[in-house]
Formats: sequence, structure tokens, C-alpha cells
Amino acid sequence: MNKLPVAVISEKSPVRALLIEPEMKLETLLAKLLKQNNKKSIFLVDDDGKLAGILNIKELLIWGWLHLGLLKSTFSLSERKLRRVARSQVANDLCIPNSHNMVISSQTTVEEAMDALLLSSQNVVAVVDENGCIINDLHIDDLLAYAMHESQESMNV
Repeated sequence: MNKLPVAVISEKSPVRALLIEPEMKLETLLAKLLKQNNKKSIFLVDDDGKLAGILNIKELLIWGWLHLGLLKSTFSLSERKLRRVARSQVANDLCIPNSHNMVISSQTTVEEAMDALLLSSQNVVAVVDENGCIINDLHIDDLLAYAMHESQESMNV
């Protein structure tokens, strides 16, 4: 089971990442995200369809609260981080550092994908084709659902 390529999981799962250009205005991004509320993550994609980074959803939430005037209570974040988030204007401003490296090939094994996700601070990786272009996203819960399905099937045999 763990030696199967993630393509097996990826092919059965809808893309749940919103793919956007790095220079998209955050106001535009929020509007787009509200229209497509089934998205779990946001990938910044370059002109070639390759991952440029993963947007920090928590920081987007903070940015939205700040700019909508809803943040009335104190936040347990450093003043420096709050200032940085407040000054952000485009998606790339809220990109997780080095997240452009959070990619796996569609031929990566399920075991290797689990290792990559568990060793990172992220719960998602971009699945890419042989040219490095994004073809899907893989979340920790995709791997869990797959493992549970396989376990149930092996019990039924």
C-alpha cells in the first residue's frame, strides 16, 4: 500500500487548492475565496503553472480581520508580525517562507508523501507532473482517508 504512487490518491481527489498568481491583491483573493468556499489551501502559481509558494491561511485570516475592522481584542502575536501582516497588499506578502519547495511528484510513493508532510509544518503539498506543473494538491486528510479505505478493504478480504 505505502509503495503506491500518490497519483492513485490524487486522481480520486478534487483539487482543493485555490491557484492564484503571486501578485493578486488580497482584497481580490478574499472575494475569490468566498466564491469558492470549498478550497482548503491557496497555492501561488507562476506563469508556467509551477508552485511559487503556499499562502499562510492564518495570516490571511488576520489580514482580513484587520482590514475589515473586526479585530477588537488583543492578539497574542508579536507587534512585528501584526505590522507585517497589516502592511501586506498582495498574496506573495503572506507566502510561507520556502513553501515553493513543498512539491512532490505524482510518482512519489504514499509513504514518501507521508514523510514529507509529517516533517514539514504544512498539511498540504502540491502534486506536480514531470515538468513541475501543479496537477493537484495532497492534504494530510487525503492520506488518512486513503489509509482508512485500504484498512477497511483488507478487513473485508
